[in-house]
Amino acid sequence: MDTVFEDYLAYSAGVRHFSEKTIEAYRNDLKLFSDWLADNELAFTEVTRTQVRIFVADLGNRHFAPASINRTLSCVRGLYRYALQKGLCTTNPAAVVRNLKQPDKLPRFLFPDEAERFCEFPKEAGILWYARDAAIFSSLYSTGCRAAELQGLKITDLKGDCSWAIVQGKGSKERKVFFADFAREAVQQYLTERAELIAYLKEQDGLKTAVAEDALFLNCRGGALTTQGIRYIINRYTALLPNYKKLTPHAFRHSFASMFITRGADIRVVQELLGHSNITTTQRYTHITAAQLQELYHKAHPHG
Repeated sequence: MDTVFEDYLAYSAGVRHFSEKTIEAYRNDLKLFSDWLADNELAFTEVTRTQVRIFVADLGNRHFAPASINRTLSCVRGLYRYALQKGLCTTNPAAVVRNLKQPDKLPRFLFPDEAERFCEFPKEAGILWYARDAAIFSSLYSTGCRAAELQGLKITDLKGDCSWAIVQGKGSKERKVFFADFAREAVQQYLTERAELIAYLKEQDGLKTAVAEDALFLNCRGGALTTQGIRYIINRYTALLPNYKKLTPHAFRHSFASMFITRGADIRVVQELLGHSNITTTQRYTHITAAQLQELYHKAHPHG
């Protein structure tokens, strides 16, 4: 890739504090654009808006999903904005190219009784580490955290006898999240077992095994639990509950938000709790609650 592409990635990581996952997605998007430029013998500075539209159409012909194409287009816009600031080009040819229209797709969410059932299920199932898993599910539902935010929590982030915590969200922005009583109790029970695990590992091998003592959530070997680990744990339990198929960590976040909006919470309060920088992102949950009402109607009505 051209040097400006690498410089933009470094800027996005170092100055804008984008996550590793976002940077990796940007790298893939920029490679698509870089390869397309090379295939069409175009220089980065020669691209016109028409050619950007052709690039977008080419991605569509290659069966990329509209959401993926729009993300790539957004990345290309950002690249040219950066190049303009640095005096490396004179126009942003992607600025006026519109995103593709996407079909409305409501995210997976849980009704309150479903969420509560899932949070209680680890003890009943008796697989993996049920105290930890119940604490993870309860925390996701009670705080509205993203999986990466929960995974990044440290013991020292817990405050007020586990009633609240400070999480680091997107763009390294910190915010306060709260644990309802059921989640606080689940976390406290897990912390007792967590301490027992660390003591056991110290006794068994003198800490030859690297124990992540600062991380809140651990795996059974004492290492910090990863976001992939959280998804794996959820998948293990959903395999035992057919009605919960395709459940993701983000479904708990959606459930958290829709619960607050359904109960009449101010949307700006919900925005703050979720850590959204743009309120339009939060407003999508007003559509979720409308869909919830429709689903409830079909569940409750004798004729569906």
